[in-house]
Amino acid sequence: MTIRQFEIFLALARTPNMRQVAERCYLSQAAVSSSLNAFEEALGVQLFDRVNHRLILNEKGKLLKDRLSPIHAQIKEVLALVSNDGLAGDVRVGASTTLADFIIPQIIYDFNKKHQNVNIRCDAGNTADIVRLVEDGFYDIGFVEGEVRSLNVIVSPLVQESLLIVTGDKKFAQSGEYALASLMDSDWLLREGGSGTREAFLDKLLSLGLRPERFMEFNHNEPIKMLLRNEGTLACFSPHIVGRELSAEELFIVKVHDVELTRTFYRVEHKDKQSSVLVELLSDAIQRCMEDV
Repeated sequence: MTIRQFEIFLALARTPNMRQVAERCYLSQAAVSSSLNAFEEALGVQLFDRVNHRLILNEKGKLLKDRLSPIHAQIKEVLALVSNDGLAGDVRVGASTTLADFIIPQIIYDFNKKHQNVNIRCDAGNTADIVRLVEDGFYDIGFVEGEVRSLNVIVSPLVQESLLIVTGDKKFAQSGEYALASLMDSDWLLREGGSGTREAFLDKLLSLGLRPERFMEFNHNEPIKMLLRNEGTLACFSPHIVGRELSAEELFIVKVHDVELTRTFYRVEHKDKQSSVLVELLSDAIQRCMEDV
């Protein structure tokens, strides 16, 4: 029984398709099939039911997948550390859009410059999908900004971020500080449902009994930035997302004197998985970057 057999079994458990797993693992379909057969033979049990030439994970396979996924990455990291006598290993991360697009890429670049045997892969996603994939062992760690309801993960506050209300109207922004309620008759440009920034902003409004009179929704940040050139438009953003535009004076901060808009990022890990050195270093680096703004 080998670690490669573990990896092929886990790949098939997540995607029970021989051809797709063979392509992903750079193997032939025959090699994938042979590996699975050898793995099942060594265990003395079948992990998949074969139905009409399809693989269907059975109950024993599901149990093994749930137990094996969290420890697989740890085994790989320990072997890498022993063989290379230094910081090494793979970390697969799921993160909210703000972190995945604006924070983690620079951290990955810095890690790669210092540690050639470190490989960090980061995917953007919403909170529910990231938590589910952490539960499945697909992600070693998740960084999310929404509420987490799961008994299979450990959730820890990572850092709190202040949100900004911004406009493209310099005169409006510099006319003084505003009460949040006085801004509700503006044209608000919001992200789509599921966006962490949107949820934090609207949750705060609802707690104060406020609601924008007019708003439009968008799936991406760039259209919102562009439309803020229109008079009377406002949006709520992470400072990381509009940092360049603020520095170039393309957008301006609208100061609010009676309410503080914040959101909290959380670190999510499988409850049965011990944190690795790489995960701890990555978490520390994210926290420093967020606090430096």
